[in-house]
Amino acid sequence: MKIISATLLSIVLFQISIAQNSNNEEIISTISTRDSITPMIIENLVLTPEIILPEDSLECVSLLVALSGFLTFAEQNVENKWVLPTETIETQLLIDEIENIQKSNQYGIDHFYKPYVTNIIPIDEHDYIIKVSYIGIFNNYPIVRANLELNAYKKESQFFIASPLKRNTRNWNTTKIENHYFFHPYAIDEKEAFRFTEKAIFYDNKLNNNNGQFHYYLEKRGFDALKLFGIEYKSDYNGYELNSRWHAEDEQVCIWVANEDRVFGYDTHDLWHNRLRRIIPRNKIHRRVDCYIATLYGGMWGESWDVLFPKFCKNFVLNKTTDWLDQKSSFESHIPVNGRKVYVDDFVGALLVQKIEKEKGFEGVWELLKTKRTKEDLQYFAVLERLVGINQQNYNQEVNKLIELEMVSQEIL
Repeated sequence: MKIISATLLSIVLFQISIAQNSNNEEIISTISTRDSITPMIIENLVLTPEIILPEDSLECVSLLVALSGFLTFAEQNVENKWVLPTETIETQLLIDEIENIQKSNQYGIDHFYKPYVTNIIPIDEHDYIIKVSYIGIFNNYPIVRANLELNAYKKESQFFIASPLKRNTRNWNTTKIENHYFFHPYAIDEKEAFRFTEKAIFYDNKLNNNNGQFHYYLEKRGFDALKLFGIEYKSDYNGYELNSRWHAEDEQVCIWVANEDRVFGYDTHDLWHNRLRRIIPRNKIHRRVDCYIATLYGGMWGESWDVLFPKFCKNFVLNKTTDWLDQKSSFESHIPVNGRKVYVDDFVGALLVQKIEKEKGFEGVWELLKTKRTKEDLQYFAVLERLVGINQQNYNQEVNKLIELEMVSQEIL
């Protein structure tokens, strides 16, 4: 692959319309001029003097225009025609981090951080690694927002941009459990992988949403996980341990890039919330019912339902004068669990969900979940009564019955 030095090119910022290829002749002329300092015409990109560019003028223009177009659309997080079609989800992880990256809230400037192309590295015939830094200048002092790594691939006559995730993990090990794939550079605890997968599939089957594939790219540290998909540095994460995960999905594939602990150590209560959010936004559900379901299926604060319920019984089962309806709105009573609180209403709600599912199937639970939450919860109680005959008038009596039935089931009585 032939390359030339770009030290003959000055650092110039001015714009062209990417849609108007008529300007490409001017860019080609600029690149081809080696005997004088000539401006480079690429929208929104700063080219450092020492950068090495492809010698072929047409290829160089095509590459830089694709990069400029990709970053422009990525900063808005809108449909991006410059993304490599075979790696759209992998690249969406990177785009989510690029969105609004030029904006500085501190200085109140929407386009404070500019993209500097700092390196273009050939990796194969017509394929490149591109390094980009977003830098803002304040009082002559450079402030770095992010350092990115991107891949550029030439398909026919056009370049497309992709996250380096697939390239960075191409030699990793793979552990497959049904339609869940774990990619890892080291040995993982397969028992933990099975435990996580079993719970995720249980939830997805409840939600009738277990189609497609689920890919988990695992690292030991959060910073390593970020680098996998192209974020070498981002100031937003300064000082954070980064025990986190990043995800993107479409109709066929859901991808997580994360610390291993953030997957296998995922709280089963929160995992329910995660799987539910894949199919319905939070503002479309009754959030208390959501918590009831998560408590029944996934427990709370590291304890399963079978462990939680006996603790609840020790405090409340013998006191049949408890006003369960009042507890639903006041949140006055709770059970301490591992230094945290589990509100009494979570236990009661879990029992109600359990009763509805036994009598009406999960379709009934889904109906209650989608009720509108208000102070009086009129829609909630209307659906609850229609499903299992429980209303505000008989609420306390029926809840006591459910508690006694669960005690018998768990052999507490």
